[in-house]
Parts: sequence; structure tokens; C-alpha cells
Amino acid sequence: MVEAAALPAPWQVRFQADGNEGVADTRKGGVGGSAGMRPHELLEASLAACMTISARMALADLGVPDAEVRVRVGLEREESATRFRYELLLAPELEIHRPAIAERIACSPVLSTLSKPLDFVPA
Repeated sequence: MVEAAALPAPWQVRFQADGNEGVADTRKGGVGGSAGMRPHELLEASLAACMTISARMALADLGVPDAEVRVRVGLEREESATRFRYELLLAPELEIHRPAIAERIACSPVLSTLSKPLDFVPA
């Protein structure tokens, strides 16, 4: 579970889970700043991080344990839908493994979680 607490600066929040912490921030109406990622960027970061981990695991299973791999994620918010666009970035020598890696990231845990209907329930 993640807990977030407001900081003294406008719109800044410190969040923590299991001894790890970060700062989120935003700017609205000329107030606030950029001390951390914006909340929607945290959603993008969660998906990108999970997909990158899944890609690294796929490469390790293919015998390429220390390969550099990147995933870029963008979030498009529309009135009727939210769309995550992602791009798998590989070095040319790893392109031969693209189908296996793409299959693995398509099943990544955060993508699977976000693909299901969501409920928001107060505790």
C-alpha cells in the first residue's frame, strides 16, 4: 500500500511504500512547481517500469541478461476513454528478440491490472 501526505509547498506530496519514497508535484493556475513527477506521470512511470522489468526478464530467459531495454509510455486522457500508448525501444542487435519481448510486456502485471475494470472504494 502507498501512503501520500501533503507537503508545505503548494501541491507537493510525499508518497511512500515499504521504506521507499518519492515526491509528486503539479502546477495549476500558476501555483505549484516541478519538484516531482505529476500524478499522471506516475501512472505512466508505473506501466513503463513494469513493462521494462518484464522485457528484461524476457531477455534473461533468452540468454541475454544484461541487455539495455527501454519502454516509453504516454497517457492520453479523453472524455470517454483513457489510452496508454507504449513503445518498446531496443538496440539493433536485440531486434531479433522483439516478438518474444513484445509478448512478455503485453502480459506485464501492471498492464494486466490496468486492463481490467477498476473500482474505487473508500476504506
